[in-house]
Amino acid sequence: MRNWWEIGLCIDVVKSPDLVLDKADPGDDVSARFDYQHTYAAINAIRLITGEGDCVEIICENHEDFLVKNGAGKFIGTQIKTRKITLLPFKAGEEQVTNALGKFCLLDQKFPGCFEGFDFTTNHSFWKNEQSLNNLPWLLDSLRQRGGIKGLRENNPLRQYVAGIAASTGLSPQNVAATLVRTTIRGHEAEITHIGSNLQEALCECPGIEELPYATVAAIAKALVQLAREASAKTLRGAVTELFAPGTDLKQAVDDQLLAGKRICKDDVLAVIDRFKSGSKPYEDINVSTLVTPSDAPSDLVIAFRKLAKGGVEAGRVTNIADRVRSFEALFLEWSRKYGADEATKRYNNVLAAVQFEAAEAHAGAEKGGEPYGSAMFGALAERLMARARDDRDQLHGCRPEHLIGAAGLLTQQCKTWWSPHFNAAEDAP
Repeated sequence: MRNWWEIGLCIDVVKSPDLVLDKADPGDDVSARFDYQHTYAAINAIRLITGEGDCVEIICENHEDFLVKNGAGKFIGTQIKTRKITLLPFKAGEEQVTNALGKFCLLDQKFPGCFEGFDFTTNHSFWKNEQSLNNLPWLLDSLRQRGGIKGLRENNPLRQYVAGIAASTGLSPQNVAATLVRTTIRGHEAEITHIGSNLQEALCECPGIEELPYATVAAIAKALVQLAREASAKTLRGAVTELFAPGTDLKQAVDDQLLAGKRICKDDVLAVIDRFKSGSKPYEDINVSTLVTPSDAPSDLVIAFRKLAKGGVEAGRVTNIADRVRSFEALFLEWSRKYGADEATKRYNNVLAAVQFEAAEAHAGAEKGGEPYGSAMFGALAERLMARARDDRDQLHGCRPEHLIGAAGLLTQQCKTWWSPHFNAAEDAP
């Protein structure tokens, strides 16, 4: 007869690890944090195309998370810190914060005159409930306004904070203050995963990108993140023959190629964009369940974004859908406050029914032109909804065209409106 613990062991053995989620494994969390950093670097790399901020090169994982080089040869050193949005904001005295600022100060002294400034960025936010040693925005703003710590008493919070970093780095308080007055902080107050949609929005600021199919832009965005990921790794970039040329200093040649591998320039970004603009796959071959994820779209609209992508709708139109949906939802709340829940729901359903009819008519006409027909359908639907909003204003309860487009987005999410032949749009969606 078996002991109870032997029976328990047998029960455990029959379980399969691919059927049990390990909630204690931090691997996916660590991966998300690195993805945030690489995506943030990719967004900055897009500045190489748009020309914003005199950016000529992004250098990844060299002295800082990444360096931004400008046309004058000066740098902005950037550190990225992530934190679950449900946790408390960063306080100035936290070790993670003081270590980051101390590293800025040391780097500033190591390369005097090379850094125009430093940037501390987080997906979260910074504590600022009161003017104290915990309030980093207040500390840095105060230092900038007065130009340093000269004339401050020993018990002054600004001087105390600077002195603490000076003690930990071995630098003088004056040197620390000189670096901190050139340090900016950014708190984006968003979940780590939201950075993906920010990247696509940034991409749409590049000339001609907004008119590309959303699926193509999503693919470009992922390729740019991979570009930043590769630049963050120790990758040699250059001809192998250079490492074996007679008279070559091998160590220096390797260092040169490692540094080259960390650089992202304008031509690198353009090469990624051109590759997808000229060689994207036919729409029927696109796996939108992996291409469009909750990090690329609002989680409550992932299915809608996948369906629009499958139909070949342009990126500018797709990213605009989320704002239109929010506009229609806000209108429903306004109706609820004015007329009560029952009347608001009645109006809401009336508008959805009208938009669903117009969407079906637009779909019927557009699909005759062959796939992908989502773009043609969107144009036809927009025209129909503008006419409907003008001619049937009372029936639609005063809805504007943007409200009606938002209703179309909701119908798409609910799988009542399609922009391509039907497919499994819900695979792996939240």
